[in-house]
Amino acid sequence: MRDASTVDKKLICADLDGTLIGDDDAMYKLLGIIDSQDFLLVFSTGRHLRSTLAFIDEKIIRKPDACICLVGTEVYFLQEGELTLDNGWSQIISQDWDREKIVRLLADIKELLWQDEEWQTRFKISYFLRENQDEVLKEIIHRLEKAKLKTIIIYSCGEFLDFLPLKSSKAGAIKYIIDKFNLKRQDVVVCGDSGNDLDMFTLGFKGIIVGNAQPELKNFNGENAYHAVAQYSAGIIEGLRHFDFI
Repeated sequence: MRDASTVDKKLICADLDGTLIGDDDAMYKLLGIIDSQDFLLVFSTGRHLRSTLAFIDEKIIRKPDACICLVGTEVYFLQEGELTLDNGWSQIISQDWDREKIVRLLADIKELLWQDEEWQTRFKISYFLRENQDEVLKEIIHRLEKAKLKTIIIYSCGEFLDFLPLKSSKAGAIKYIIDKFNLKRQDVVVCGDSGNDLDMFTLGFKGIIVGNAQPELKNFNGENAYHAVAQYSAGIIEGLRHFDFI
């Protein structure tokens, strides 16, 4: 992990699928700019670490300085060339989290389809929800409130439904990383394309919404967000220019 020497550095936090990934030429150009400017790089993804490392190996790119995996429920820092799980973050998000009670509470909702086990973790419950979305989400919220169960609900891309600890999420994780790196908020830019990136924007970070973004993020109109015309990594480059980062 970087130490006190990270003070006054700038940090780019980018979602992977649909944001950094999608146009290889633009991605390599962006990563070259980030390295030439000596920016800190953070990946923020719904992928698990194994899938993230497979992407890094496939594209032959450097590992990020930190990585947020599984929609903010795991944080890794680069230490001696390896991305290492940060147990401090795990302890923080474990508070007021009762995974099994949530699963039992929702077991009879037929529209909820269980995602593969590789996407289920101690701090993440994941379903597909493709039918009657509005009615089902209202029913879920009603049940959780009645049972006084605390959780973050993230619905994205018209099918992915995640339940996370109240103190987790991509936004909470990037705040945690910023504190660890001793950075100023104004020196951070977040980049995304879908609903599981939205909380980073609503928290007020400077943000780049790439041109191919899903409606749930594209409709965000906060003054902190730049809506790029270009797609994928080209959109990130466009946004970094807008924010005078490059």
